[in-house]
Amino acid sequence: MFTHLHNHFIGSFSDSALRIDEAVKKAKSLGQNAIAITEHGEMPFMYEFSDACKKYGVKPIFGVEIYFVDDAQKSIEKRDKNRFHLVLLAKNDEGYKNLVSLVSDSWLFNNYYERRGLVDWKLLEKYHEGLIASSACFFNQISQAYIKNGLPDAEKIFIKYKEIFGNDFYVEIAKHGITDEEISNKGLLELAKKYNVTPIATNDVHYLEIDDWLAHDIIIKTRFDKISSFKIDSHHFWLKSEKEMFDAGMPQEFLDNTQKIVAKCEFVLNDFEQVPYENTGSEDVEIKKGNAAYLSQLEFISSSKAIYYAENIIGKNHPDVVHYAERITGIPRKSSQNPNKIAYLPGIKEKIPLKISLGKIITQFTEDSCCRAGASIQPLVRSTLAEALLAAKKVLKKIIE
Repeated sequence: MFTHLHNHFIGSFSDSALRIDEAVKKAKSLGQNAIAITEHGEMPFMYEFSDACKKYGVKPIFGVEIYFVDDAQKSIEKRDKNRFHLVLLAKNDEGYKNLVSLVSDSWLFNNYYERRGLVDWKLLEKYHEGLIASSACFFNQISQAYIKNGLPDAEKIFIKYKEIFGNDFYVEIAKHGITDEEISNKGLLELAKKYNVTPIATNDVHYLEIDDWLAHDIIIKTRFDKISSFKIDSHHFWLKSEKEMFDAGMPQEFLDNTQKIVAKCEFVLNDFEQVPYENTGSEDVEIKKGNAAYLSQLEFISSSKAIYYAENIIGKNHPDVVHYAERITGIPRKSSQNPNKIAYLPGIKEKIPLKISLGKIITQFTEDSCCRAGASIQPLVRSTLAEALLAAKKVLKKIIE
């Protein structure tokens, strides 16, 4: 039996055309007993994923594909754009709590210019309990070291992962017909055999059916608000059946090995009792400070800039690439956060992943998911902004401590 353990749904914004409900429904129709969610560096739509799995009687496995570097702070200081992939899956309650905390810390403290949160060895060692790690696609650190420098360099990295995760470390083998991927497979299998690590079959799923590669192609070629020439060397990233995986050259043993991970993953995402909101009673002086902070974030366009914008942007009728791509694919391109609401929850980082975007602390969960995780949602207006800032400051203080 085979289970897809590496999948990107629409929560991998600007990189996936796979809708949650459709994917889980298809997995069930193919006789697959479980399915994992592993979005890029974030954890949106966890409750929606859980609901879909309950609806179709499929076991949900909760995870994330992190952006990994050796030392996050050095990468940020040097503006080093290089990063690697690693898939993490929650085995139990402790694992899910650590997954949320790891993702939050990556965004709060290792924020790469508000583009992504970085995870390094320090964070991985801190939050590895209760987690399963798999090597991810061939853009993982081990494979890239093997492709560029050979087995000795790859082996050093492989050993470090093995030391942290022990028997919960697996190597992913994929068959997309990509040359570097085949080279990667050779190196990973050689190391897996030497260190008794189990290989698993994955397909790095980004869309539902074979012909959906076109929608995915549109999404990735317009993801930077303009049309690019970015090209993927394969159109084999759909949600395949076990037979399709086998016919692509995947050994049956690797397909069956996915059940070892399915058996280990027991975490169930439950709803939590909602915590009532308590007014902090901010004074007028704090409200004024909050209003000032709010106004300082607004960008006022000078008359000269306004004329330039009207003549060169509107006047020349530049195409709205992002919205056009959304219309023809039906896939949302960006996370839609409501700037007029705020979530209150003691220990928020343990249940709701946080991120920094445009200088603001936000959550990757939807409003409904925040409520189901126990948060109280309150309107955020200018007269209460100071109160919200004070509350956020207290939460951050607890996180840092």
